[in-house]
Order: sequence, then structure tokens, then C-alpha cells
Amino acid sequence: MEIAEVLNSANEISYWVHTETNNGKVKNDRRTLMSVSVFQHVLDIADGIALLIERNLPSVAFTLARPLHEGYTQAVWLLTRANDEQINRYEQGICPKLQTLVNEIGDEPETGGAFIKGMTELNISDFHNLTHGGMEHISRRQTETAIEPNYDQKEIIQVLKMRNQYYLLTAFFLLTLMEKEESLLQLNGKRRIWSDAL
Repeated sequence: MEIAEVLNSANEISYWVHTETNNGKVKNDRRTLMSVSVFQHVLDIADGIALLIERNLPSVAFTLARPLHEGYTQAVWLLTRANDEQINRYEQGICPKLQTLVNEIGDEPETGGAFIKGMTELNISDFHNLTHGGMEHISRRQTETAIEPNYDQKEIIQVLKMRNQYYLLTAFFLLTLMEKEESLLQLNGKRRIWSDAL
């Protein structure tokens, strides 16, 4: 696929998810409200990644890979694993380290923990380096004749595909919390339609 094709799918995914989740109703309890807020923030980060790539700013888009992953992990942890005391501390701005969240979520495929654990193990070092700049960006800006953005098209496509995966996973949680069973069935079909962009 070309970048334009994956971007087109990213925009379709965003539009569909926002259409299905805007004005959705969820339980009025602290755990649900906090996790939904973090999930919404994850969607904002993902939308930012697509927008930045669309505007030919891949370096900034790459820096958002880590917040995307960490935000999604926090949202899943808040919803599925955090106890009342941990929620109290989170509300005060105290969140366990990422590895603690990953360990507490576990690695069961049914809970989404396997995805989180796999992404953490495979990519967290790269996510850190891309967020903080340094050699990860220097190496993508130097050519034999110039210093300018020189981000590989395959890498840009990978970041977009990753973004799309997080988007659909987040949509699953939101639609489940909103008890939108018909939308959840549609989501399964949409995954097949957008499979090349995931």
C-alpha cells in the first residue's frame, strides 16, 4: 500500500468510530468515566498522527507512538485492573510505571493484554527513542547531500497501520462500554474491509 491509501483508510476509520461513539452513553461511575476519558485522548493522539503525516511532518507523528501506546495501556488498566486505591492515586496524578501496568493487565488474548505486552516488548525502546529525538531522528534526516527529513515510506506506513490498530481496539472498548452491540458487529466487518491498513 501507499501512504495515501493508508491515510485514506485512517480517515475512514476515524470518521466511522467518531460517528458510532459520539454522544454515546456510558455508566456514570468513576472507573468508567476515567477510562473513557483516557480512551478519547488515545483517539486524539491517533488523529494527530494521521494529521501530521498528512501534513508531511512524520518526525512529529513518530514522537506520538509512545503516548499512543502508554495512553491505551493506561485506559485498559483503569477499566479492567485498577483497584479503588489505585484509581484514587491515578486521580491524584500518580500512575504506576508502564511495565507494572503491563504486568497487571497480563497477556491473555481475550483481554487485549497479549497485544499490549507484545507491543511493549517489541517496540518500547524505539518508542522512547523516537519520543526523545536523538539518533532516531538524526539518522532519518541525514543523506549524503543534505540534512532534511528523509523518513522511509515503509516506516511511515507502519506507524499509520499501528495507529489504525489502536484506533479499532479503542473503538471496541468504547462501543462495549456504550453497549452498542450492532456497532460492535459492524466493527468486526470493518476490520476485514480495512485489513490492508492494519
